[in-house]
Amino acid sequence: MDELRVALFGTSGFAANYVEAFKAPKRENVRLAAAVDPYASGFDMCPLYADAERMYAEVRPHIVVIATPIQLHKEQAVQAFEHGCHVVLEKPLAGCAGDAKAILAARDRAGRLLNVDYQLCYDPVIRAAKRDADAGRFGAPKQLKAIVLWPRGFVYYGRSTHWAGRKYDAQGRAIFDSVLNNATAHYLMNMLFMTGQPIRDVNCRTYRANPIETYDTAVLKGISAGADVFLAVSHAVAPEEKQEPLLEYRFEHASLHFGAKGVRGSSLTVRFDDGSVLDYGTVKQPYTENLWNMVDALRLGSPLLCTGETALLQTLALESMRQVQPEAEVFPPSLVLNDGSMNRVEGLADALWRAFETTELPELGKNGLFFPGKDIENS
Repeated sequence: MDELRVALFGTSGFAANYVEAFKAPKRENVRLAAAVDPYASGFDMCPLYADAERMYAEVRPHIVVIATPIQLHKEQAVQAFEHGCHVVLEKPLAGCAGDAKAILAARDRAGRLLNVDYQLCYDPVIRAAKRDADAGRFGAPKQLKAIVLWPRGFVYYGRSTHWAGRKYDAQGRAIFDSVLNNATAHYLMNMLFMTGQPIRDVNCRTYRANPIETYDTAVLKGISAGADVFLAVSHAVAPEEKQEPLLEYRFEHASLHFGAKGVRGSSLTVRFDDGSVLDYGTVKQPYTENLWNMVDALRLGSPLLCTGETALLQTLALESMRQVQPEAEVFPPSLVLNDGSMNRVEGLADALWRAFETTELPELGKNGLFFPGKDIENS
Protein backbone atom coordinates (compact mmCIF):
# COMPACT_ATOMS: atom_id res chain seq x y z
CA MET A 1 0.00 0.00 0.00
CA ASP A 2 1.56 3.26 -1.14
CA GLU A 3 2.07 5.95 1.48
CA LEU A 4 -0.15 9.02 1.34
CA ARG A 5 1.54 12.26 2.36
CA VAL A 6 -0.68 14.85 4.02
CA ALA A 7 -0.04 18.56 4.49
CA LEU A 8 -2.02 20.35 7.17
CA PHE A 9 -2.79 24.07 6.89
CA GLY A 10 -3.19 25.38 10.43
CA THR A 11 -1.99 23.78 13.66
CA SER A 12 -4.13 25.40 16.39
CA GLY A 13 -7.83 25.97 16.96
CA PHE A 14 -9.87 23.32 15.18
CA ALA A 15 -6.76 22.22 13.26
CA ALA A 16 -5.49 20.75 16.54
CA ASN A 17 -8.02 17.94 16.07
CA TYR A 18 -6.18 16.83 12.94
CA VAL A 19 -2.90 17.01 14.81
CA GLU A 20 -4.35 14.65 17.41
CA ALA A 21 -5.72 12.37 14.70
CA PHE A 22 -2.23 11.80 13.34
CA LYS A 23 -0.99 10.61 16.71
CA ALA A 24 -3.09 7.47 16.15
CA PRO A 25 -4.03 7.34 12.44
CA LYS A 26 -7.12 5.32 11.56
CA ARG A 27 -5.57 4.17 8.28
CA GLU A 28 -2.18 2.65 7.51
CA ASN A 29 0.53 4.44 5.59
CA VAL A 30 -0.96 7.90 5.96
CA ARG A 31 1.67 10.35 7.17
CA LEU A 32 1.52 13.96 8.29
CA ALA A 33 4.37 15.14 6.09
CA ALA A 34 4.12 18.90 6.58
CA ALA A 35 2.26 21.66 8.36
CA VAL A 36 1.83 25.21 7.09
CA ASP A 37 1.28 27.85 9.73
CA PRO A 38 3.17 31.18 9.73
CA TYR A 39 2.15 31.84 13.35
CA ALA A 40 3.17 28.51 14.89
CA SER A 41 6.39 27.61 16.64
CA GLY A 42 7.70 24.57 18.44
CA PHE A 43 5.66 22.18 16.31
CA ASP A 44 7.63 18.93 16.19
CA MET A 45 5.31 16.36 14.59
CA CYS A 46 6.52 17.15 11.09
CA PRO A 47 8.35 19.88 9.18
CA LEU A 48 6.67 23.25 9.75
CA TYR A 49 6.50 25.81 6.96
CA ALA A 50 5.57 29.46 6.93
CA ASP A 51 5.51 29.49 3.13
CA ALA A 52 3.13 27.20 1.24
CA GLU A 53 5.00 27.25 -2.07
CA ARG A 54 8.17 26.05 -0.39
CA MET A 55 6.21 23.24 1.23
CA TYR A 56 4.74 22.14 -2.09
CA ALA A 57 8.18 22.13 -3.71
CA GLU A 58 9.82 20.09 -0.95
CA VAL A 59 7.06 17.74 0.23
CA ARG A 60 4.71 17.22 -2.75
CA PRO A 61 1.72 16.10 -0.67
CA HIS A 62 -1.08 13.95 -2.01
CA ILE A 63 -3.73 15.41 0.32
CA VAL A 64 -4.00 18.93 1.73
CA VAL A 65 -6.11 19.47 4.85
CA ILE A 66 -7.26 23.09 5.23
CA ALA A 67 -8.33 23.99 8.76
CA THR A 68 -7.73 27.73 8.64
CA PRO A 69 -10.08 30.74 8.97
CA ILE A 70 -12.85 31.05 6.40
CA GLN A 71 -11.28 33.86 4.38
CA LEU A 72 -8.29 31.66 3.50
CA HIS A 73 -10.26 28.71 2.15
CA LYS A 74 -10.51 29.89 -1.44
CA GLU A 75 -6.87 30.77 -2.04
CA GLN A 76 -5.48 27.78 -0.16
CA ALA A 77 -7.84 25.28 -1.82
CA VAL A 78 -7.26 26.67 -5.31
CA GLN A 79 -3.50 26.62 -4.69
CA ALA A 80 -3.66 23.00 -3.54
CA PHE A 81 -5.57 21.94 -6.65
CA GLU A 82 -3.09 23.78 -8.84
CA HIS A 83 -0.38 21.64 -7.25
CA GLY A 84 -2.30 18.48 -8.06
CA CYS A 85 -3.47 17.72 -4.52
CA HIS A 86 -6.77 16.42 -3.21
CA VAL A 87 -8.37 18.72 -0.64
CA VAL A 88 -9.97 18.04 2.74
CA LEU A 89 -11.58 21.29 3.84
CA GLU A 90 -13.05 22.38 7.14
CA LYS A 91 -16.51 23.92 6.98
CA PRO A 92 -17.76 26.16 5.57
CA LEU A 93 -16.75 25.76 1.95
CA ALA A 94 -16.11 29.51 1.69
CA GLY A 95 -17.31 32.88 2.87
CA CYS A 96 -19.41 33.61 -0.21
CA ALA A 97 -20.84 31.81 -3.20
CA GLY A 98 -18.33 33.30 -5.64
CA ASP A 99 -15.39 31.93 -3.65
CA ALA A 100 -17.11 28.57 -3.23
CA LYS A 101 -17.70 28.24 -6.97
CA ALA A 102 -14.07 29.20 -7.66
CA ILE A 103 -12.96 26.32 -5.44
CA LEU A 104 -15.19 23.86 -7.31
CA ALA A 105 -13.95 25.15 -10.66
CA ALA A 106 -10.32 24.68 -9.58
CA ARG A 107 -11.14 21.15 -8.43
CA ASP A 108 -12.67 20.32 -11.78
CA ARG A 109 -9.73 21.77 -13.72
CA ALA A 110 -7.32 19.70 -11.66
CA GLY A 111 -9.40 16.53 -11.77
CA ARG A 112 -8.95 16.07 -8.03
CA LEU A 113 -11.25 15.32 -5.08
CA LEU A 114 -12.73 17.64 -2.47
CA ASN A 115 -14.72 16.96 0.66
CA VAL A 116 -15.86 19.31 3.41
CA ASP A 117 -16.12 18.62 7.14
CA TYR A 118 -19.75 19.10 8.02
CA GLN A 119 -19.42 16.45 10.70
CA LEU A 120 -23.01 15.19 10.72
CA CYS A 121 -22.61 14.15 7.08
CA TYR A 122 -19.96 11.65 8.22
CA ASP A 123 -21.90 10.29 11.18
CA PRO A 124 -23.03 6.66 10.54
CA VAL A 125 -26.36 7.23 12.32
CA ILE A 126 -27.24 10.30 10.24
CA ARG A 127 -26.19 8.50 7.06
CA ALA A 128 -28.37 5.50 7.91
CA ALA A 129 -31.39 7.77 8.37
CA LYS A 130 -30.63 9.56 5.11
CA ARG A 131 -30.42 6.25 3.23
CA ASP A 132 -33.86 5.32 4.53
CA ALA A 133 -35.23 8.75 3.69
CA ASP A 134 -33.80 8.58 0.16
CA ALA A 135 -35.30 5.11 -0.26
CA GLY A 136 -38.75 6.51 0.54
CA ARG A 137 -39.17 4.63 3.80
CA PHE A 138 -40.64 7.71 5.51
CA GLY A 139 -42.46 9.19 2.54
CA ALA A 140 -41.82 12.66 1.17
CA PRO A 141 -40.33 15.29 3.51
CA LYS A 142 -42.88 17.76 4.82
CA GLN A 143 -41.19 19.90 7.49
CA LEU A 144 -37.66 20.06 8.86
CA LYS A 145 -36.98 22.31 11.81
CA ALA A 146 -34.28 22.81 14.42
CA ILE A 147 -33.32 25.06 17.31
CA VAL A 148 -29.88 25.58 18.85
CA LEU A 149 -29.24 28.06 21.69
CA TRP A 150 -25.55 28.16 22.53
CA PRO A 151 -24.44 31.06 24.75
CA ARG A 152 -21.15 32.57 23.60
CA GLY A 153 -19.35 35.35 25.40
CA PHE A 154 -16.66 37.93 24.95
CA VAL A 155 -13.88 35.33 24.88
CA TYR A 156 -15.55 33.65 21.91
CA TYR A 157 -15.86 36.86 19.93
CA GLY A 158 -12.43 38.07 21.00
CA ARG A 159 -10.57 34.95 19.88
CA SER A 160 -9.63 36.68 16.64
CA THR A 161 -10.11 40.32 15.82
CA HIS A 162 -9.18 39.49 12.21
CA TRP A 163 -12.19 37.32 11.39
CA ALA A 164 -14.54 36.53 14.30
CA GLY A 165 -17.94 38.06 13.52
CA ARG A 166 -16.59 39.96 10.53
CA LYS A 167 -17.80 40.21 6.94
CA TYR A 168 -14.44 40.79 5.24
CA ASP A 169 -10.82 40.84 6.32
CA ALA A 170 -8.37 43.70 5.77
CA GLN A 171 -7.58 42.37 2.28
CA GLY A 172 -11.25 42.35 1.30
CA ARG A 173 -11.63 38.57 1.42
CA ALA A 174 -15.10 37.27 2.29
CA ILE A 175 -15.59 35.80 5.78
CA PHE A 176 -19.20 36.31 6.93
CA ASP A 177 -18.47 34.52 10.19
CA SER A 178 -21.77 34.23 12.04
CA VAL A 179 -23.74 31.94 14.30
CA LEU A 180 -24.96 30.15 11.13
CA ASN A 181 -21.63 30.06 9.29
CA ASN A 182 -19.70 28.67 12.23
CA ALA A 183 -20.92 27.03 15.45
CA THR A 184 -24.45 26.07 14.37
CA ALA A 185 -23.69 25.65 10.66
CA HIS A 186 -23.98 21.87 10.98
CA TYR A 187 -27.72 21.98 11.68
CA LEU A 188 -28.75 23.97 8.64
CA MET A 189 -26.38 21.80 6.62
CA ASN A 190 -27.97 18.66 8.05
CA MET A 191 -31.41 19.69 6.78
CA LEU A 192 -30.01 20.34 3.32
CA PHE A 193 -28.01 17.11 3.46
CA MET A 194 -31.21 15.20 4.20
CA THR A 195 -33.17 16.81 1.35
CA GLY A 196 -30.24 17.05 -1.05
CA GLN A 197 -31.74 20.21 -2.55
CA PRO A 198 -31.10 23.96 -2.27
CA ILE A 199 -33.29 26.07 -0.05
CA ARG A 200 -35.55 28.48 -1.92
CA ASP A 201 -38.16 31.11 -1.02
CA VAL A 202 -35.82 32.16 1.77
CA ASN A 203 -37.06 34.53 4.45
CA CYS A 204 -35.17 35.33 7.60
CA ARG A 205 -34.51 37.61 10.53
CA THR A 206 -30.99 38.25 11.80
CA TYR A 207 -30.02 40.17 14.94
CA ARG A 208 -26.98 41.00 17.03
CA ALA A 209 -26.39 41.78 20.66
CA ASN A 210 -22.61 41.79 20.30
CA PRO A 211 -20.45 44.44 18.61
CA ILE A 212 -19.85 42.35 15.48
CA GLU A 213 -20.45 42.96 11.78
CA THR A 214 -22.69 39.95 11.15
CA TYR A 215 -25.21 38.38 13.56
CA ASP A 216 -25.33 36.24 16.69
CA THR A 217 -29.02 35.35 16.36
CA ALA A 218 -30.96 34.13 13.34
CA VAL A 219 -34.32 32.73 12.36
CA LEU A 220 -34.55 31.17 8.90
CA LYS A 221 -37.51 29.96 6.90
CA GLY A 222 -37.63 28.43 3.42
CA ILE A 223 -38.43 25.41 1.27
CA SER A 224 -36.17 22.51 0.26
CA ALA A 225 -37.31 19.53 -1.83
CA GLY A 226 -40.90 20.61 -1.23
CA ALA A 227 -40.50 20.62 2.55
CA ASP A 228 -40.77 23.59 4.87
CA VAL A 229 -37.44 24.37 6.56
CA PHE A 230 -37.23 26.35 9.79
CA LEU A 231 -34.25 27.08 12.02
CA ALA A 232 -33.75 29.28 15.10
CA VAL A 233 -30.26 29.80 16.55
CA SER A 234 -28.58 32.20 18.95
CA HIS A 235 -25.42 32.91 20.92
CA ALA A 236 -27.08 35.72 22.91
CA VAL A 237 -29.08 33.75 25.47
CA ALA A 238 -28.27 33.20 29.13
CA PRO A 239 -26.24 30.13 30.13
CA GLU A 240 -29.23 28.64 31.92
CA GLU A 241 -31.23 28.96 28.68
CA LYS A 242 -28.78 26.85 26.70
CA GLN A 243 -30.42 24.38 24.33
CA GLU A 244 -28.36 21.69 22.64
CA PRO A 245 -29.40 20.91 19.06
CA LEU A 246 -33.03 19.82 18.80
CA LEU A 247 -34.07 18.43 15.42
CA GLU A 248 -37.58 17.54 14.30
CA TYR A 249 -37.97 16.28 10.74
CA ARG A 250 -41.51 15.43 9.65
CA PHE A 251 -42.14 13.16 6.64
CA GLU A 252 -45.38 11.78 5.17
CA HIS A 253 -45.35 8.61 7.27
CA ALA A 254 -42.86 9.24 10.06
CA SER A 255 -40.93 11.85 12.02
CA LEU A 256 -37.25 11.96 13.00
CA HIS A 257 -36.27 13.31 16.41
CA PHE A 258 -32.99 14.28 18.02
CA GLY A 259 -32.98 15.96 21.43
CA ALA A 260 -35.82 17.58 23.35
CA LYS A 261 -36.49 20.87 25.10
CA GLY A 262 -34.01 21.23 27.94
CA VAL A 263 -32.40 17.92 27.01
CA ARG A 264 -29.11 17.11 25.32
CA GLY A 265 -29.81 14.65 22.53
CA SER A 266 -27.93 11.42 22.06
CA SER A 267 -29.94 9.05 19.88
CA LEU A 268 -31.68 9.73 16.60
CA THR A 269 -35.10 8.08 16.58
CA VAL A 270 -37.87 7.77 14.02
CA ARG A 271 -41.51 7.47 15.02
CA PHE A 272 -43.73 5.95 12.38
CA ASP A 273 -47.39 6.89 12.09
CA ASP A 274 -48.36 3.31 12.95
CA GLY A 275 -46.84 3.82 16.42
CA SER A 276 -43.61 1.91 15.87
CA VAL A 277 -40.31 3.48 16.86
CA LEU A 278 -36.84 2.87 15.42
CA ASP A 279 -33.72 3.96 17.31
CA TYR A 280 -30.84 4.54 14.91
CA GLY A 281 -28.35 4.84 17.76
CA THR A 282 -26.07 7.50 19.18
CA VAL A 283 -25.09 10.47 17.05
CA LYS A 284 -21.40 11.09 17.69
CA GLN A 285 -20.67 13.84 15.15
CA PRO A 286 -17.07 12.61 14.74
CA TYR A 287 -14.17 14.98 14.12
CA THR A 288 -11.70 14.49 11.22
CA GLU A 289 -13.69 11.68 9.59
CA ASN A 290 -13.53 13.63 6.33
CA LEU A 291 -9.78 12.94 6.24
CA TRP A 292 -10.24 9.17 6.49
CA ASN A 293 -13.13 9.36 4.02
CA MET A 294 -10.74 10.99 1.55
CA VAL A 295 -8.15 8.27 2.12
CA ASP A 296 -10.78 5.59 1.48
CA ALA A 297 -11.98 7.41 -1.63
CA LEU A 298 -8.46 7.44 -3.06
CA ARG A 299 -7.59 3.86 -2.15
CA LEU A 300 -10.91 2.05 -2.33
CA GLY A 301 -13.06 4.24 -4.52
CA SER A 302 -15.44 4.92 -1.62
CA PRO A 303 -17.92 7.76 -2.17
CA LEU A 304 -17.18 11.15 -0.70
CA LEU A 305 -19.70 11.79 2.07
CA CYS A 306 -19.84 15.60 1.87
CA THR A 307 -18.85 16.83 -1.55
CA GLY A 308 -18.24 20.39 -2.59
CA GLU A 309 -21.69 20.46 -4.17
CA THR A 310 -23.30 19.40 -0.90
CA ALA A 311 -21.38 22.03 1.09
CA LEU A 312 -22.31 24.65 -1.48
CA LEU A 313 -25.97 24.29 -0.42
CA GLN A 314 -25.11 25.90 2.93
CA THR A 315 -23.13 28.74 1.38
CA LEU A 316 -25.94 29.50 -1.06
CA ALA A 317 -28.49 29.50 1.76
CA LEU A 318 -26.52 32.11 3.71
CA GLU A 319 -26.02 34.17 0.57
CA SER A 320 -29.80 34.16 0.07
CA MET A 321 -30.24 35.34 3.65
CA ARG A 322 -27.90 38.28 3.03
CA GLN A 323 -29.96 39.23 -0.02
CA VAL A 324 -33.13 39.23 2.09
CA GLN A 325 -31.54 41.10 4.99
CA PRO A 326 -28.12 42.62 4.22
CA GLU A 327 -27.66 44.02 7.73
CA ALA A 328 -28.63 42.45 11.04
CA GLU A 329 -30.91 44.40 13.35
CA VAL A 330 -29.28 45.53 16.57
CA PHE A 331 -31.02 44.67 19.83
CA PRO A 332 -31.83 47.84 21.80
CA PRO A 333 -29.32 48.46 24.62
CA SER A 334 -32.19 48.35 27.11
CA LEU A 335 -32.66 44.65 26.31
CA VAL A 336 -29.00 43.63 26.40
CA LEU A 337 -27.60 42.48 29.73
CA ASN A 338 -23.83 42.48 30.19
CA ASP A 339 -22.79 40.22 33.06
CA GLY A 340 -19.07 40.82 32.54
CA SER A 341 -18.56 37.70 30.45
CA MET A 342 -21.18 38.00 27.73
CA ASN A 343 -24.07 39.97 26.26
CA ARG A 344 -27.44 38.27 26.53
CA VAL A 345 -30.89 39.47 25.52
CA GLU A 346 -33.72 39.36 28.00
CA GLY A 347 -36.65 37.31 26.74
CA LEU A 348 -34.81 36.17 23.62
CA ALA A 349 -34.82 32.45 24.39
CA ASP A 350 -38.58 32.44 25.02
CA ALA A 351 -39.20 34.27 21.75
CA LEU A 352 -37.04 31.83 19.78
CA TRP A 353 -38.85 28.87 21.33
CA ARG A 354 -42.13 30.42 20.29
CA ALA A 355 -40.80 30.91 16.78
CA PHE A 356 -39.66 27.29 16.67
CA GLU A 357 -43.01 25.98 17.86
CA THR A 358 -45.09 28.13 15.48
CA THR A 359 -42.56 28.40 12.59
CA GLU A 360 -43.30 32.12 12.47
CA LEU A 361 -40.73 34.84 11.93
CA PRO A 362 -40.51 37.41 14.74
CA GLU A 363 -39.99 41.14 14.44
CA LEU A 364 -37.95 43.40 16.70
CA GLY A 365 -39.89 45.96 18.70
CA LYS A 366 -39.20 48.22 21.67
CA ASN A 367 -39.81 45.40 24.14
CA GLY A 368 -37.98 42.70 22.23
CA LEU A 369 -39.04 40.17 19.62
CA PHE A 370 -42.74 39.99 18.87
CA PHE A 371 -45.00 38.27 16.37
CA PRO A 372 -47.01 40.59 14.10
CA GLY A 373 -50.75 40.19 14.34
CA LYS A 374 -50.51 38.52 17.74
CA ASP A 375 -48.44 40.89 19.89
CA ILE A 376 -50.01 44.17 18.87
CA GLU A 377 -48.74 46.04 21.91
CA ASN A 378 -45.09 45.60 20.90
CA SER A 379 -45.40 46.51 17.24
